[in-house]
Amino acid sequence: MANEKIKYKGTEILENLDHLIKKDYFHFELKGLTKSTRDIVNEVVQGILNRVGANPLTSFHLFSGLMEALLNAVKANTRFVIFQDELLNKLKAQGQTPEEEAEELLDIILETEPLRDAMQRYIVPDKIKKVVQKILTLSDKKRTKKHNLNEDEKEFLTIVREKVKKYDLKISMKIEIRPTSVYIRIRNDSPIMGMDLNRIRKSRERHAELAKQGNSAEFFRPDFLDEKESAGFGIAMIDEGFYNLGLDPLECFDIQTSKKTTTVYLNYPLEALQKMEF
Repeated sequence: MANEKIKYKGTEILENLDHLIKKDYFHFELKGLTKSTRDIVNEVVQGILNRVGANPLTSFHLFSGLMEALLNAVKANTRFVIFQDELLNKLKAQGQTPEEEAEELLDIILETEPLRDAMQRYIVPDKIKKVVQKILTLSDKKRTKKHNLNEDEKEFLTIVREKVKKYDLKISMKIEIRPTSVYIRIRNDSPIMGMDLNRIRKSRERHAELAKQGNSAEFFRPDFLDEKESAGFGIAMIDEGFYNLGLDPLECFDIQTSKKTTTVYLNYPLEALQKMEF
């Protein structure tokens, strides 16, 4: 069948790369961001950029921005798993709420934005941030084998994997080669809390003001950068990549959230990618 979709996993993508690069549309489904995943995405992106005649210098800005967006999605899903688990434990800990009712209450809270935002304050964001950072640090040490995990650390990661599997949060990425641009859409299965989204928008506006003055890199000074987990370095790095390409990220990079998902849209005009001077 001409319209039949063929699904490839892992190294199968690299084995069929020459054929895949001829397509105008790519769809990836990820659960994490391992080294092999990054390598595969890198090969696909480099193939796309070569196909559209992009200046090799643009690959750094596009790929680094893409990796930041994917890492943000991984962190967001992990953070939401911890948030849900902590909230469920607190509902059960009241002693008057059976487990089944606690699960129902959790669903209601997660479906209702004001309740969800209120519960974020109740759960204590700093605690979630520390747990997420611990997960990422230990996972990186395990992947790179630079550090032998002790039994407590191994047990901690095992428990986390079970929680992640329970909620089954995924990340999808679509890349489309359009007549005038390379369009990328990244979606993860967790919402951005309202106050976090407001911080992100204000942070990006501050960055944009500095860019108008020709000093966008100044944003990375400690007195400008918002160090809060949901509105810091990653978003700013994506924006800076667009500025380095001579583009306005507020026009080319958008973030939208709903009850259950967060979607990032990245649009790279071919003219900017093919430009020979930066």
